[in-house]
Amino acid sequence: MLKKLLFLMLLLPWCSALFGEDNLQFDKANQLYHNKRFDSAAVLYEQMIRDGYCHADLYYNAGNAYYRINKIGLAIWCYEKALQSKEEKNYRDNLVLARKRIKEPILQVDDIFFIRWWKSMYQALSVNGWAIGAMVFFLIGIGLLFYRKFRAGLSTIFHRLMFSFSIVFLCFSLIRAYQDQYHYRAVVIVPETMFTSSLKAEPVMLSEGIVVEYEGISKTGILVKLPDGRKGSIDAKSIRKL
Repeated sequence: MLKKLLFLMLLLPWCSALFGEDNLQFDKANQLYHNKRFDSAAVLYEQMIRDGYCHADLYYNAGNAYYRINKIGLAIWCYEKALQSKEEKNYRDNLVLARKRIKEPILQVDDIFFIRWWKSMYQALSVNGWAIGAMVFFLIGIGLLFYRKFRAGLSTIFHRLMFSFSIVFLCFSLIRAYQDQYHYRAVVIVPETMFTSSLKAEPVMLSEGIVVEYEGISKTGILVKLPDGRKGSIDAKSIRKL
């Protein structure tokens, strides 16, 4: 993991540079959508997503296509992904509309305030964002260190402060990478997904579109935490990672 993060520090983040508004497949999918061929449009959008394209407009358009064909789980996943790339009112509004169509929603139970504060801290930037920040502060520190050699009397506190910021950003990058890998959020995309509680209660059916948090692997699938705090296992194929 550390090697991966160090590699990310040397590269600017980018999502499939081949993607653009002039992409023929994207234009074709948009045309299908405008012609109300929502199923066909969704297939093309999904193929582009699986091919590695991650543009916010692609997720948004795919979400609209899935919403039109009543695949609410996939629509919510797409809107969530679009908002991860860029905060946009249209994305947020459509996500709210899609959530209203969840058959049996589960009320969110908020974490304790200091847990919310901690999550907001490391989630402020992506893994790439924290890593790039660490690289920038490190390079500024190196620059100040060399500049100090040519200008006597310059305080050492500045480059030390930059190196300290670099270490802090790198630590947050590692924390964010760990959380993304072992405690990521996911959307239920299969209607009527069976959830078996870890408290040995009767199994219940989850509606598609519910966002869960990955907790680990179980004998029957994967362990997840529901928005109301309940923990249990579901089929790994029934969710899609955000």
